[in-house]
Amino acid sequence: MDVAELAVQLANVTSTEQHALLEKYAAMLDTPLAYALKEECYRAWASEPARAVRAATALAELARRNPNAEIRALAAWTAGIAALTQGQMENAIAQLDQAEAGFTQLNQSHTAASTQVSKLYALAMLGHYDEAITCGTRARDVFAAHGDDSAAGKIEQNLANIEFRRGRFPEAEVLYRAALGRFEKAQDFNLALISENGLGNVLTQRHSFQEARLLFERALERAQKHTLTAHQAALECNIGSLALFQGQYDRALDYLERSRRRFAALGMPHESAEIDAEIADAYLELNLVREAGELYAQVLPTFAELGMQAERAHGLMQAGRAAQLQGQFERAQSLLTQARALFQEEENRVGTARVSLMQAQLALSQNDAAGAEQFAERAETPLLEQGAHGAAMDARWLRGEALRQRGELETARVVLEETLQKARQEHAPQVAQRCLTSLGLLSNQLDFPEAAEAQFRQAIALIEDLRAPLPAEEFRAAFLADKLAPYSEMVRLSLDKGTPEAIAQALDFVERARSRALIEMLGNAVPPRLDANDPTQAALLLRLETLRAELNWFYNQVNRPSDGETTRGAAQLQEMAQAMRAREIELAEITRQVEIRSGDWGAPLRVEPFDLPVLQNALGATRALIEFFALDGQVYAFVVTNETVRVVPRLASEHAVEEALEQFRFQISSLRYGAARLRVHLPQLAERARHYLAQLYDLLLAPLEPLLGERALVIVPYRLLHYVPFHALHDGVEYVIERREVSYAPSAGVLNHLLHRPRRAPRRAVLLGLPDEWTPRVREEVAAIAPLFSQATILNDDAATMEHLRAALPSADVVHLASHGQFRPDNPLFSSIRLHDGWLTVRDAYAMELNCELVTLSACETGVSAVAPGDELIGLARGFFRAGAPSLVVSLWTVDDAATAQLMTEFYSRLTAGDSPAAALRYAQRILAHDNEHPFFWSPFILLGRW
Repeated sequence: MDVAELAVQLANVTSTEQHALLEKYAAMLDTPLAYALKEECYRAWASEPARAVRAATALAELARRNPNAEIRALAAWTAGIAALTQGQMENAIAQLDQAEAGFTQLNQSHTAASTQVSKLYALAMLGHYDEAITCGTRARDVFAAHGDDSAAGKIEQNLANIEFRRGRFPEAEVLYRAALGRFEKAQDFNLALISENGLGNVLTQRHSFQEARLLFERALERAQKHTLTAHQAALECNIGSLALFQGQYDRALDYLERSRRRFAALGMPHESAEIDAEIADAYLELNLVREAGELYAQVLPTFAELGMQAERAHGLMQAGRAAQLQGQFERAQSLLTQARALFQEEENRVGTARVSLMQAQLALSQNDAAGAEQFAERAETPLLEQGAHGAAMDARWLRGEALRQRGELETARVVLEETLQKARQEHAPQVAQRCLTSLGLLSNQLDFPEAAEAQFRQAIALIEDLRAPLPAEEFRAAFLADKLAPYSEMVRLSLDKGTPEAIAQALDFVERARSRALIEMLGNAVPPRLDANDPTQAALLLRLETLRAELNWFYNQVNRPSDGETTRGAAQLQEMAQAMRAREIELAEITRQVEIRSGDWGAPLRVEPFDLPVLQNALGATRALIEFFALDGQVYAFVVTNETVRVVPRLASEHAVEEALEQFRFQISSLRYGAARLRVHLPQLAERARHYLAQLYDLLLAPLEPLLGERALVIVPYRLLHYVPFHALHDGVEYVIERREVSYAPSAGVLNHLLHRPRRAPRRAVLLGLPDEWTPRVREEVAAIAPLFSQATILNDDAATMEHLRAALPSADVVHLASHGQFRPDNPLFSSIRLHDGWLTVRDAYAMELNCELVTLSACETGVSAVAPGDELIGLARGFFRAGAPSLVVSLWTVDDAATAQLMTEFYSRLTAGDSPAAALRYAQRILAHDNEHPFFWSPFILLGRW
């Protein structure tokens, strides 16, 4: 065996096996083996960091057995490389200095200089830039004296990295190009790909996107060809960042996720933290603000621990932006102040300017237009000087928007139009969309409605183009959050025209901004599936199963009915809640990873335009749809019949509705812990509830009555109106449900989709019942319902499992789940219904396969949803709509067990007799209203979806 073969073996085995090999080949323990191990360490660090560490370990043992000065210097060199792969920068510098000193004493100046190439990387990561430049310049002079172009190129490469980290993009570009030229001259294509990667990063920042992409793709091809896994992961990360700059969000998420998986497999903590920060940046761009904040919180301690100052500064800055978007203004200011201090310490003018940009956004969100203008102006010049064109355009747009808000309209127009032209030239659709929105608002201020309409239409077209390729509904739902203004303004402009055609157009724009992700999910995408044969996905699958099991345990503990015990104090419950939340965050993040990597979600989705004539035909002569909306805090109502579309503007202020609704919900909440003890007071409590229901009626429905005739109603609420029980509103004489059938829909577009699903006679039912302290009469409820169906599958008690439920669902016409339900306002996708073997969450419902007529969730708060921007409803109803249910019976508040059992029996008796779900529910509620005066008992359930 020669020394090269022995070095390979030593790098492949454990330390114990290394000792055995070194004993066996004791005669070979000399300098040639040491050099072979050093080469093996270098070969491995970019593709197999663990092998690099093992090579360094073997060389350290060789130096212990043969304390030759040259071997000791080589051992220190490889120890430094191994420390770099593990993110131990201080240790790496110490080892590399030791190596340099050793080779200098041996009069090996060229080799001594070679040890400093890696030291530059460590110094740069720690922010010791001046020391790194001095060190690098000295080493480059040595290499130049020896005529070693390749080694000189390595130094220029690392010096370019330093300039890039300091935001000095023109200087970095010159150095990267010089290094690339040296490597190509030396035909060292592996080193050339590293320079291509760095140069691509600079060009991305300078908006030279086409050249950057070509460089990245060429380097990636080389990395793949030579199995340089770490370089491949870094290139995938940078391709993802380039795509993010260009607004190609699907490509960005795809490549960033590839990079994350590769770095995770390599076990490189500093690189893994960097890619997590990049993904957090993508989440922030897509308005997944909380999720981005959670990732920044994870990586910032790693950056601090590893001494990665530039990365920590960027993370603090972005975390500040996330805090601002969540309305946490003081925290945002604190984080931005910390970021500014770190960037200034690093003499990074671009980083400091980016912080000013963030502070401009913070000022604007607090209605401080003058402050925003000052911060944006402060940011723009250094960004332009360093060629950071994308950030400079953002600063210029912010300055224009601040000027517009200050009333400096002509100056604002010039700034915004110039920025729009630049954004189009630089292929920056995100900036162009913001400029067009601002220009549309400005045209409105100048009373140029035609110009405003053209600008808003262009802004909407860009939004739609950016949004269409997004992978998975969570990204699509969040994306519109800060981009709703053009849609709202088009509603306003259309209504101002006042013609029937314009009113119909206004309704179309309302629909285009409402529940879009839900419509797309219902009509297009297939839920992603993990491939158990793929090792990475199999590991994710195993982790998901573990997390679900752990979460079920926590849910059972946190939601356990009180039995008088006092052993679980507030501190323990809080600790459990934190542990539960940490697992939910991890589960949600893994789910996003799966969705990003699934090709089924990657195809661009284009929903067909809202078809008003189809809806009108479905409504017929006996039904009207009322779709609510709000402009400037005032509630508007579109009333759609088979004949016309009318709009009633400014019904009431949202504030007045909120006050009346809060008072009504207070009356309801007084009974949620049991009505028995308050039964003597029920008449007075019912009268108070009716008082606020009458207020809500006067605000929301009374002005519409002349347009409705005797028609049944379909209500499409908006924002807080999703919590209004319209069927229980009181006109002073009777409840609405006594005069009209009432159903609800998330949007008219969703309703159109649900109306076209095939109808089924309610013959076969799946009835699940799981009693507990909150719902003790569930068995009786199921027993009373079962005989009404020709075929009933009963899943009570220990049969009420996820496995049994999934097996029974495909053949069911009706699915009835009677158990304890919980709505999670803090994390609505984890709202759930209790089963015997765990909790059925919204995401679990996504994966079900329903082919039924109706799903009834006979539990508390199953119809409560978080109303995200764009009126996206996030709760259990969303999950069951996604699973295939056209109609849902769900509850808006905590239900009374006995009243629910009676209502469900009456409801199903009419449903199986041939009534529609809406008619059957109305019949049952009128029966109960006669026997139970307080709305708490008879009105919590609503019909959502197809009537």
